Amino acid sequence: MSDPRATIAHCPQCGKAEWETRVPRADDKPRQCCLGCGYVHYVGPVLAAGVILRDDNRYCLVRRAHEPGRGLWSFPGGFVDLHEEPSDAAIREVLEETGYVAEVDELIGLYTSTGPGGKCVAIAVYAGRVIGGSDAEAIAPSEEVAAIRWFDHTELPWDEFAFESTANVLRAFVERAHG
Repeated sequence: MSDPRATIAHCPQCGKAEWETRVPRADDKPRQCCLGCGYVHYVGPVLAAGVILRDDNRYCLVRRAHEPGRGLWSFPGGFVDLHEEPSDAAIREVLEETGYVAEVDELIGLYTSTGPGGKCVAIAVYAGRVIGGSDAEAIAPSEEVAAIRWFDHTELPWDEFAFESTANVLRAFVERAHG
């Protein structure tokens, strides 16, 4: 599935609806180019951030309440807002989805996958820990989350993850941490 943002009707610079698809100078891919002002329509990935929350041998997962992946597990995360640092977005998403105040310890990596509606998503994944907030058993999860649960590293629900990329990142992290 192609990214729905790949083609636009009107130029965001001059407003014209006159396009040609060609390889712009010093580029290597065909792009939508405005015939009115020369604007080249580039589409990059949407940025998301997530946190693998760890407490000794346990990992915090959230069961998704909406599509994509409704009813399946993921670590807390979501899209980065305009002018927001990815690490700040990751901490914000943990608070919004779990009620926990978190701290990120390290950037695990930056990964890409196909997200909702065919959008290319780049996700910055951090390792983190809870430093405050409510007990997840006693709080009501956000509207985005159906359940919050801490899993022992030997009991992670590998066949019930919303996204294959999430499971792959977590699996590599758990193997590194626990051998």
